[in-house]
Amino acid sequence: MTSVVVHAPMAGWLAPLGEVPDAAFAEGLVGDGVAIDPTEPVVRAPFDGVVVGLPASRHAVTVRSAEGVEVLIHVGLETVALNGAGFTVHAAEGAKVKAGDPLLTLDLDVIADGAKSLLSPVIVVGGGAATAIDPGRSVRAGEAILTVVIEDGAAVQGQGETLTTMVRAPLPHGLHARPAARIAACAKGFDARVTLRLGERRADAASLVALMGLGVRDGDELKLEASGRQAAEALEAVRALILSGLEEGQGHTATVVASVKAAPIIGEDGELILSGVTAAPGLVVGRAVRLRQSEIVVAEAGRGVAAETTALHQALSAVRSQIERAAAGGGAHRRAILAAHLAFLDDPGLIETAERHVAEGRGAGFAWREATRAGAALFRAMDDPRMAERADDLLDLERQVLIALSGEAAPAPVAIGPGSIVVADDLLPSQLMALDAARLAGICTVRGGPTSHVAILAAAMGVPALVAVGDGLERVEDGVLVVLDADGRQMIAAPSAARQARAQSAAAARERRRADARALAGEDCRTADGVRIEVFANLGDAAEAAPAVAGGAEGCGLLRTEFLFLERETAPDEDEQLAEYQAIADALDGRPLIVRTLDAGGDKPLPYLPTPPEENPALGLRGVRSGLHRPDILLTQLRAICRVRSRGAVAVMLPMIASVAEVRQARAMLDVAVAETGGAAPLLGVMIETPAAAMTTDRLAPAIDFISFGTNDLTQYALAMDRQNAGLAAQLDGLHPAVLRLIARSVEGAGALKWIGVCGGLASDLTAVPILIGLGVRELSATPSMVAEVKAVVRGLTLDDCRALAAEALAQDGAEAVRALAGERLAALLQPRAVGAVA
Repeated sequence: MTSVVVHAPMAGWLAPLGEVPDAAFAEGLVGDGVAIDPTEPVVRAPFDGVVVGLPASRHAVTVRSAEGVEVLIHVGLETVALNGAGFTVHAAEGAKVKAGDPLLTLDLDVIADGAKSLLSPVIVVGGGAATAIDPGRSVRAGEAILTVVIEDGAAVQGQGETLTTMVRAPLPHGLHARPAARIAACAKGFDARVTLRLGERRADAASLVALMGLGVRDGDELKLEASGRQAAEALEAVRALILSGLEEGQGHTATVVASVKAAPIIGEDGELILSGVTAAPGLVVGRAVRLRQSEIVVAEAGRGVAAETTALHQALSAVRSQIERAAAGGGAHRRAILAAHLAFLDDPGLIETAERHVAEGRGAGFAWREATRAGAALFRAMDDPRMAERADDLLDLERQVLIALSGEAAPAPVAIGPGSIVVADDLLPSQLMALDAARLAGICTVRGGPTSHVAILAAAMGVPALVAVGDGLERVEDGVLVVLDADGRQMIAAPSAARQARAQSAAAARERRRADARALAGEDCRTADGVRIEVFANLGDAAEAAPAVAGGAEGCGLLRTEFLFLERETAPDEDEQLAEYQAIADALDGRPLIVRTLDAGGDKPLPYLPTPPEENPALGLRGVRSGLHRPDILLTQLRAICRVRSRGAVAVMLPMIASVAEVRQARAMLDVAVAETGGAAPLLGVMIETPAAAMTTDRLAPAIDFISFGTNDLTQYALAMDRQNAGLAAQLDGLHPAVLRLIARSVEGAGALKWIGVCGGLASDLTAVPILIGLGVRELSATPSMVAEVKAVVRGLTLDDCRALAAEALAQDGAEAVRALAGERLAALLQPRAVGAVA
């Protein structure tokens, strides 16, 4: 074990880092250190080393010692906005310096006028653990202020050449939780230390919280640095990953919603009407159950560093085991959220911050709370509602770890009766997962947002949820009757008799339709005049297959194979893929299985499948193009599919097709896979997602066996509207006549293919179903929860009615007109309730 002494880079008052009026510095999220309130205008080198960081704004400088210790000297706070005014540079980036050499000269009057504070953090940002030497005193330049201890072997990564590169981040939604987790996972896979720099801010690439704390926005230029045995490999892997776009693969459009602060309205007969934001749709009537959680008391003083450190890591391990067990069951959404919690739990930034507090004599519980609260505050300070919602995940983990530290059993889940509507200031994901789903009718919270993990879970459970309710929810008493109208963005407490009757009638009608649909879900689906319409389910992994079949799915119309390829550093091999595909085929029990080949690129980047920088990844190397770009990965997948054994049809579906040439190349590879494996040749089809494919289906048809419309992408490409753009979400509607005309043209060109299907969002849209059938679609692949209702709608239709409706839809001016037309025609069957019908 070795140590490096850091000397004061300037004269002034030496203060503990916690006194800095900036959470990122004060809470140690940037690194350990001290702060100096300067009394002289010269910033000097803190030891012998090399200047490795000097932004154009000149307000900060980083020096690295021969041992690999890096110290950031940040002159004042919010001084980056001065754009160099008041700073004179004496040592350029890359220059070798001796302890005491001048680095910067400061015009303190100019800087003081433009700075939030002159208090200047001196932070150890890499190479070891720092301990302050007697803060709270006056120091002269050159006095020892920090001791940095380098554990044996810890300096290896910092030795040798440090490689750097610049990269402009194509991140339309910023560096939020999932992309940050991908960077961290990638960096941890190498024997190297990787850091990201954005202006004055710096983050260890292995720290999820630090990465998210950078506040990276679309187009920001990042400086990547790597040192260690695998520095070159790590640098290139992280660079390629960032250039790939790093966005999530859910096709989810975030909605930016401000908290609703509307005052409660007193309605008829004294009812209390509260407004909020829809997080999961639905209408229910039930009894309010108030969920309260008390603050867990923790002792600030510890029982010794060794004891508290052991207790902290034992608690982290216990919670990790609990989350892993919980992740073993449930749907894909639940597992994805719990995986994000595991990433936070293993975040080195959080753990190091907690350990620093323990080293200062604090108890493990106090230390963990300080670390998580600092991270949560950082997220909430960002100008991005989705990032603010990730703070709730940290607070969820805070509570779980504190319970584990207490040594007591976790509190029993809140007991709720049938038809309970949980009301709370906020609800944590773990609390929602612990509730009895069979008794939970709805959720209403003061806080939260439509993109929170609670919202995602509620939607997956089919539980109506209203969030961001402003003032007044505290006035809803436990046990009072409430109407939760998430569609109408309202909750009505103590509803009048008339309103209660209207709501109960609407809710009962909806539930009857759903119950009737579920009762007949297992029967084959035919229109009222006998036309066979196959209703399949879109699946994300093997765990979803059996429940989908139980819910009436007649096959799998889209298996998204990305679940096998994401969140890992190498592609799955052939045997691993075969095991998963075979498990799904077995669960389908002879029903058709359509496997979409890897749809990577665009919003689904992979660290082992890097793509070149693209101005618009949605138009770049994605879908089948990425497979043809890496034929080794595509051929392995095709071989695995060919080896699947099933009594039903097994099919390969190619995403993002734009030309016949792409189909022919893929067909040739499939022929090779069949010959090499000796398996049965699967059917080959394509997704119609591009206008090019829709307009040339007649040319594609001779080379394929079926088509399926990916209406989400087809809509964005037809309307030239990015489906990731929240501002365009209301206009991005697959029932736009332009999209419907492309579908009609494509069906006309498809001829007599085995399947003419839809696997995009329109297949789950009950309003769209009769129009699609009228256009010639005979297979609908919906989300599993919608299969029964889709089949029920189809059974009430006749082909002539569908064709007439489709013809009228094609003649409308826009999507709103199409929806109004279809809604009117379906009113007698579906009895749709307009938003606010219970008002």
